[in-house]
Amino acid sequence: SLFAAGTVLMGKTKWILAGLKLTKMMPLVSMVGTSVAYSFFFGWPYAVGMVGLTFVHETGHAVALRYYNIPFNPMVMVPFMGAVIVTKELPRNAWQDAVVAYGGPALGSAGALGCAAAAAATDSQLLYALADFGYMINLFNLLPIGSMDGGRIAGAVHPSLGALGVLAGGGLIYAGAVHNPIFYLILGTGAYSSGRRLLGYEDEVPGYYSISTGQKVKISAAYVGLVAALLVGMSQNNKKRKTPRQLERGY
Repeated sequence: SLFAAGTVLMGKTKWILAGLKLTKMMPLVSMVGTSVAYSFFFGWPYAVGMVGLTFVHETGHAVALRYYNIPFNPMVMVPFMGAVIVTKELPRNAWQDAVVAYGGPALGSAGALGCAAAAAATDSQLLYALADFGYMINLFNLLPIGSMDGGRIAGAVHPSLGALGVLAGGGLIYAGAVHNPIFYLILGTGAYSSGRRLLGYEDEVPGYYSISTGQKVKISAAYVGLVAALLVGMSQNNKKRKTPRQLERGY
């Protein structure tokens, strides 16, 4: 979940990588570098799997960007932060922004499901663990907070949903469920942006959030359906996934 948070934060703060000269080789180079960094903590198989699932998630965003002809720079992965695709132009309206945001978790969830299916076929604890990681990061990304994928989807439906997301995020911090500083930054920027929208101060072009009721219903249904599918998938996957302690004891 930490990587997903970093992905979104960096995706919305484009100036962080503005000085980099991105090349066609940058995605591959950054993926290899990230795999090496993760391998010191999680071992090579799991590290490569984490990078692969993150890549699938980002590919979902890229596919949606291409569909809407929104130009973007090559993806870059940053160890312990996630990945970023820097767009050269903003989406034309909130509907496009929501679809682009939805594309990442949608394809990312398919990747996690693929790992779960392969795990069931081979009884591989590595694949069960990777499926759990995939379900988790995509669920985390769908939290309706600020610039996270879920926040951008919620913002297209109604500005009050962003405020509710900020309250939910604050509840997670209060309960001790999240301790990552990146999440605190995302929550802070989410509170700021949600507050501006509720007060009528919007930076986007006029009419940016004026999308049809039908579009709001479609993206809402797709959002709820994906969250439900991820929760079910994670629950089923956890029935056969063993904890590290169980693996150490040979259960």
